[in-house]
Amino acid sequence: MESFKHIVRQYIKTALQKTLLPLSYNWAKQKQINERLVILADSNTDSTPESMELVKDELKRRGYEVLEMYCDFSKASMIQSLKYMIAFMKSYANARAVFICNYFVPVTACRKRKETEVVQLWHSCGGLKKFGYDSEEDISSHFKGSVTRNFDLITVSSPECVRAFNSAFRLKSGIVKPLGVSRTDVLFDESYNQRCRKEFFDKYPDCRGKKIVLYAPTFRGNAGEAYCVGEEYAAGLEDKLGNEWKVIIKMHPRLKSSLTNCEIPTNRILPAADVLITDYSSLIFEYALYKKPCVLFVPDFESYNRERSFYLDFENEMPGEIVTDGERLAEAVRESLGGFDAGAMDSFVEKYMSSCDGGATKRIIDYALGEESGNGDGKNRKEKI
Repeated sequence: MESFKHIVRQYIKTALQKTLLPLSYNWAKQKQINERLVILADSNTDSTPESMELVKDELKRRGYEVLEMYCDFSKASMIQSLKYMIAFMKSYANARAVFICNYFVPVTACRKRKETEVVQLWHSCGGLKKFGYDSEEDISSHFKGSVTRNFDLITVSSPECVRAFNSAFRLKSGIVKPLGVSRTDVLFDESYNQRCRKEFFDKYPDCRGKKIVLYAPTFRGNAGEAYCVGEEYAAGLEDKLGNEWKVIIKMHPRLKSSLTNCEIPTNRILPAADVLITDYSSLIFEYALYKKPCVLFVPDFESYNRERSFYLDFENEMPGEIVTDGERLAEAVRESLGGFDAGAMDSFVEKYMSSCDGGATKRIIDYALGEESGNGDGKNRKEKI
């Protein structure tokens, strides 16, 4: 159930979306579009999101003027957030394109100029747990604005995922495209994977020669009132596994948990991990590209399935043993190395990650900005896909 504070926050977002932000945009759009200006924007961080790093590099390589506009609303004051949104709207009014990777209220605050392309990269692969308008934990019924207005393109990891995103965002056909997910491109670069392994073992030399278990759960509830289930079993897992194992814990940033024992970003730990323990996290899709064992630790599966549910058949399609009893977790981890079903993992990747092949970033920019057609408006490219 939503707290009073969370409900008030939704009404404030709605009020801003309908008043001050449109005024700022309409005042600024008197200027012509800058055909070389591309904005990268996010309201969950103060630095470049991992989902945008490769896009930023590729845009700069092609000679675009890249304006990065980030503000972590969870840390910023109301005044700081408001100043940021107004500044964004003024730049948005004159940009050739805007790339986002999360929910981002300002980009949907008013009807945009048709010359500006809005690309939603999203921050995760696949289509696992229900989200967007399919889950009130994601979009409150008290928020009366739109989270999808003005979207021209949403990129997803396979054709199978189009249906889930259309449902989650209540979109008409043609906006969601299986062009791949930009952030996965580096996972196909063996030099990147070698650097990640070296970084991990150099920073944590006591892990050398050990079997590495990565515990990386998602949170339950909404982003402002997040919690986890079953983490106490992960806290004692290393003692149960024995000396030949090391357990790396990466709790979700929203949880602000003291259990996290590694400073390296989660995706950069994947090349070093021997086994992943997760739950309903979309991390499973990226990890699946490595074709390594995993365990799905979901003590609250029955209630979660009943109250939130999934876009896929969790019990039959997920590529790993489902564990609901925390006392069995250590045993399941040991068994995963010897009982790994490579065929099930291959099928999972083919169904949910088939558009991720190392070339997604270039495809996305070609499509969004019309680079391949050579006419700068993207129309020819879009007609082909």
